[in-house]
Amino acid sequence: MLAIGDPSCNFHVPGNKLHINDLNPDLISVYVTLRDRPLQLINALRKLEDHVNKSDYENMRSSKPKSELQKAVRFIYLNKTCFNGLWRVNSKGEFNVPWGKIKHPALLDEENFISVSKRLQRAKITNLDFTRAIKTAKSGDLVYFDPPYIPLTPTASFAAYAKDGFGQKEQEMLAETIKELTSIGVYVILSNSDTPLTRKIYSNSLRFRTIEVRRSISANSKGRIKVTEIIGSNERFVK
Repeated sequence: MLAIGDPSCNFHVPGNKLHINDLNPDLISVYVTLRDRPLQLINALRKLEDHVNKSDYENMRSSKPKSELQKAVRFIYLNKTCFNGLWRVNSKGEFNVPWGKIKHPALLDEENFISVSKRLQRAKITNLDFTRAIKTAKSGDLVYFDPPYIPLTPTASFAAYAKDGFGQKEQEMLAETIKELTSIGVYVILSNSDTPLTRKIYSNSLRFRTIEVRRSISANSKGRIKVTEIIGSNERFVK
């Protein structure tokens, strides 16, 4: 069992039982459509390549598609054309990131889409709270958690990735969930920001290593600095 949150990931996950879960229903529409209708998704995005301007962006942002295909198209279009690829919604679940002023955004990578689609065949894809998503995990399984990151500074606020939010309370619940998974022999990997609060919350359930990344959420590319993130693993705790 594996819970992941980025359909563009380039690493291969071994095994033939893949479970993907995310709290964002629009992202889940992307996974489902990539698995079941990759060619239709590619064709729909290709038709939009000549419609990338502020007016078209705002029309797409205000749209409320009903089908899984159109939800996936909207998600990818907005993600590729909004400010810095940031996904943020308000309390009503409405996407509210401004246009990114990108001149020639690449809306699709056909080869990658087809590759991801093949990998997703037979995958279980759900839109659940994480405590429900891991109910079927058993000894020997691997679960990867990629929650909304804890803010780098005390004055920063959580960006609402999904309308229900994910704050310190949920981070602490996740740490307890990891302990429960560890007790039954489930392996866990978690990624998060490297902050004192992160280390405090997860220090009793994970061992950390750090990686250096360049944050892209900045209006000025020259102001984007490298920061460290945490990769946590419970391997030493599993008996």
